[in-house]
Amino acid sequence: MKTLIYLFIILSSFYSLAQTPLIPLASSREFSKKEILNADNQDVRFIPLFGSKKKAEEQMINSTEFLIQCDKSFKDRLDASKFFADRGWEYLNEGLLDTATYRFNLCFLLNQENFDAYWGLGSVSYQKGKYEESTKFLRKGLELSPDNSILMVDIATVQLACYKAKKNCDDIDDALRLLEKSLQIDGTNANGWLKYSIAEFQLEHYEKAWEYLHKCRLLDLSFVDTTYVQELIAKQTDPMGIFK
Repeated sequence: MKTLIYLFIILSSFYSLAQTPLIPLASSREFSKKEILNADNQDVRFIPLFGSKKKAEEQMINSTEFLIQCDKSFKDRLDASKFFADRGWEYLNEGLLDTATYRFNLCFLLNQENFDAYWGLGSVSYQKGKYEESTKFLRKGLELSPDNSILMVDIATVQLACYKAKKNCDDIDDALRLLEKSLQIDGTNANGWLKYSIAEFQLEHYEKAWEYLHKCRLLDLSFVDTTYVQELIAKQTDPMGIFK
């Protein structure tokens, strides 16, 4: 109940960014058009990390009232940063990428060491097909959370997509190393085994691809991608005879 009261206080202090199914939050004040637009006439609130270090510093200065309200409404700025990260993930899951970007930017504004800010922004970039930008943010997140096995899988996922698209990105061997390390930390991650299978498939190692796909299946059948299964069957029949 206290969190809802605090949220109401914040909402009462700032103007709404957009009408969305979830509760819209807002900036510290109504910035002038000049303040919120960059040289390309883009709203910097919807650009990862506000577009540049300089822009981020400007937002920090312009968001004094917002930060004061957060200090009053949350236990500390770490708690406030987590709140905005959670909202970012919610918006991302709904496909509201710009709104999610702004929430992750606020998360960063409150705590520049919050790996969720970089993880979230990397995920948004991936959804937009910006693989190199995505990898940059995700790797920064991993620097802050070096044993995060799920984040390792996400980085590998971006690298595999980049490799398949034949774009300039880190090589697939690095994706394999990340997946191996991730699964050493948590061998029950079905998604990790699926991505490991896909990596071996892209390298034309079909026996290993089937082996890892079955590990995924045994852990969680819902992660098995039927389209991928058909692609794998076209290259080699299932040695276990389960998929036909």
